[in-house]
Amino acid sequence: MNFLKKLFGGINNGEKSKDGTTIYKYEEQETNDFTPPAQMKYAEEIVAHFDNVFPDRNSSVFHEIVSDLVHIDVNIMEPTEKEPFWVLYTTGMSDLPMTLPKEMQEQLEEKFDRAEVMMFLPASWELTEESVKDDNNFWPIRLMKQMARFPHQYNTWLSFGHTLPNYQHYEPYADSTGLNGVVIYQLNERISEIATKDGNKINVYFLLPVYKEEMEYKLEHGMDALMDQLLELGNDALVLNPNRINTCKQ
Repeated sequence: MNFLKKLFGGINNGEKSKDGTTIYKYEEQETNDFTPPAQMKYAEEIVAHFDNVFPDRNSSVFHEIVSDLVHIDVNIMEPTEKEPFWVLYTTGMSDLPMTLPKEMQEQLEEKFDRAEVMMFLPASWELTEESVKDDNNFWPIRLMKQMARFPHQYNTWLSFGHTLPNYQHYEPYADSTGLNGVVIYQLNERISEIATKDGNKINVYFLLPVYKEEMEYKLEHGMDALMDQLLELGNDALVLNPNRINTCKQ
């Protein structure tokens, strides 16, 4: 993934943003070591969960061919007349627990160490096998796979309110968009919490691609303030629009 700078995880030098967020930094990792993926545990339960909360949708899967650490598949649920947007979610991220800070592990009564990620794409988005050869169509899937593997690569964790720029200099995710970072959000409990048969809980986190100015606004004013800005966009707040307005650009 080669991110040079990340927020949440990595080396803590005591730096904090104005909203109180602890800022962690990562050094680029170059290694040829290969770790076979963890045994798949929860894919069937996750698929059943999404079939229940988003019923009557045709589904398909973008299977990962070569996997390191965890096997990440991106599941695709087609739009419906009532809900005209694609639902995308991962399986495989939760096969390994994330590495939570020790103080959090001691204080939390609930389990927050297993997660998956999801996104909504507009019905007009092209997701055929041929169309995703174009990175302008593929980049949301790439982002989901990167986020799903990220905590396992860097021995860290993802949770609500975490922010991650696309590389140190906020590079756009594709030529067709200026979005260049992501904020971790969470939808209602019915969608975002999966109780597994073995007694674990999987939190499903929603990826909100944002602009640099929006991420900086969040780090200064907090997550609630940013969401107030984004929710003014209506459907564009949750259903990806790669060319939406920047809500925090002066």
